[in-house]
Amino acid sequence: MDPKLLFWCLALLDLGVVAGCAVAGVRAIRRSDVRVHRRCMLAASVLVAVFLVAYLLKVALLGKEDRSLWTPLDHTVLYVHEGFVAAMLLGGVFALWRASRFRPHLGRSLTLPSRPLPGRLQHRVAGWFAVVGAALAFATAGGVLAGMFVRAAG
Repeated sequence: MDPKLLFWCLALLDLGVVAGCAVAGVRAIRRSDVRVHRRCMLAASVLVAVFLVAYLLKVALLGKEDRSLWTPLDHTVLYVHEGFVAAMLLGGVFALWRASRFRPHLGRSLTLPSRPLPGRLQHRVAGWFAVVGAALAFATAGGVLAGMFVRAAG
């Protein structure tokens, strides 16, 4: 298998785990399990950072993809995918920043207080952008990768 295709297959797997961690984190906070929510979201963040470093190494070692044979549809799918990735990144960074301000209100036990946390709504909205962005980025990444396989076989 072409090394670039192998990289993108592993990247798709990584993104699937990111989306899975995000969904698990949402389910945990619905049960008021702050510890599991925090672990899941931090795991997703670490996996995103791992991908970003791996992508920089991939470009340095293998180069960028040759998009000269890509159809307009291929480019459109890629740009839509990149838009969802941007939503995931921006939402995730903002949600992480808002969450960092919750720590003093949660105490050592990491339990939700009876009163609403300051900035909770902003954290929740940003988190949903990140989670939905991750899920849609995963879905569209499949389309981008499928196009790569078709071109490699053609």
